[in-house]
Amino acid sequence: MLAFLLLLQGGGFVFGVLVSQKPIRDICQRGNSIMIQCQVDVQASLMFWYRQLPGQSLILIATANQGSEATYESGFTKDKFPITRPNLTFSTLTVSDVSPEDNGLYLCSFGDTVLGTDQRSEQEPQLPPTQFPPNGTEGPVRVGQREETTALG
Repeated sequence: MLAFLLLLQGGGFVFGVLVSQKPIRDICQRGNSIMIQCQVDVQASLMFWYRQLPGQSLILIATANQGSEATYESGFTKDKFPITRPNLTFSTLTVSDVSPEDNGLYLCSFGDTVLGTDQRSEQEPQLPPTQFPPNGTEGPVRVGQREETTALG
């Protein structure tokens, strides 16, 4: 049986603001979906969802404004990565129809930046890959491939 391990580190403090992601870890079999929740303890006008594939840089999936559709970056779709944003402190990202290509680290962030009229964020140039070791708490989400359905860590 082929399964995928999701290590979801739930967050930390940024300038006195707590950002948390749940679940901490999960296992997802090919074809299933996983929902990742992001909670901040302040009202944030923007929430961002990212993915980091093994050996690659962090890539922006989408920007979510409360009360409107998420704005997806090139290569990411609403069908594969549906995002909800029901209020100013909470968002979810679902990775649908999980496959080996989804193996990576998923994380959220927030911001209060006022954007131009198109309300799109712009990604900075890519930097060398950064590794996020799982620490057993809340934080980024790691999606990994496993041969059996057992949780790690």
